[in-house]
Amino acid sequence: MATVQTPSITDAQRGELRQLLDRREADLRAGIRLLREALAAPAGVAEVRDSVEDGDARAASSTELTQLRRLEDELHAVLHARDRMRSGDYGRCEECDEPIPLGRLQARPEARLCLQHEEAWEKAHPQGAPVQAT
Repeated sequence: MATVQTPSITDAQRGELRQLLDRREADLRAGIRLLREALAAPAGVAEVRDSVEDGDARAASSTELTQLRRLEDELHAVLHARDRMRSGDYGRCEECDEPIPLGRLQARPEARLCLQHEEAWEKAHPQGAPVQAT
């Protein structure tokens, strides 16, 4: 992997992308906190009266757990992007080491793959989770 800053991203653009990552990290942490609180003490479910209500409560919990996992995965990607910024690898595809276009980074500042490799990953994992750092 490259160990120098991506030449196609200026310092001002890097600062903008860092701010986008900051905001997304704060939003994700808040969402994770709220979901964990909801799972710990479900609101409005004082007692389950029958199997239908029990099924509804289980479905709601399952949905919340799925959402929590998605948010945690995205937070992991944001933190990985921050690590790549510190190391100088940010903005380069982890597969081919080519620069990731600025527009893609502005839309998804945590992006770790160029569009070509992201599309290939999505085709290989049609039901898979978002790309995660290892």
